[in-house]
Amino acid sequence: MKEKLRIAAMVLLVIALLAIMGGFWTFVSWQAGQEKQQEMAEGQSGQQEEGGLEAMYISLGASGEEYVLADASGVIECELPEEELYDEYGGRITCQDLFTGDKLILYGNIIATRSLPPQYKGITKAVLSHRGTPEDALEYAEEIQTYFGLPIDGTERSSRSLAEDAKQNGES
Repeated sequence: MKEKLRIAAMVLLVIALLAIMGGFWTFVSWQAGQEKQQEMAEGQSGQQEEGGLEAMYISLGASGEEYVLADASGVIECELPEEELYDEYGGRITCQDLFTGDKLILYGNIIATRSLPPQYKGITKAVLSHRGTPEDALEYAEEIQTYFGLPIDGTERSSRSLAEDAKQNGES
């Protein structure tokens, strides 16, 4: 009888140990899933599919051939999709049609990297929301100088380019 009690106690102990181990592994996998979701949320903090993400276009240097974007979090490196770049009226434009201070709405599965400066990956479409001026970008000048060692391109739109824009969009 003593032997049967000892066997029963051992069986109960093994069952309890297995239940504890199962609960532990369930908790660990749940916690790993939570951490993965949190990392994805942090990594995609810039992602906005429906309404898009607003950012300012800033051309750099004397020639203005390089550019960055800036949003509320600061300066961002990215590549704008030339084939899916539109003006505020839906017409196709190129990066050469953009000037420092212009605001864009970015669409796609946008992911912000954890680099300095951050990079936006996954931009599939960009739409000009409104025209700006180089003065609008001055708040980012120090950050741009730190990261890139280049000044902001202060080229303003000429009255000729504004008239061409209006003509192209059917305005008089």
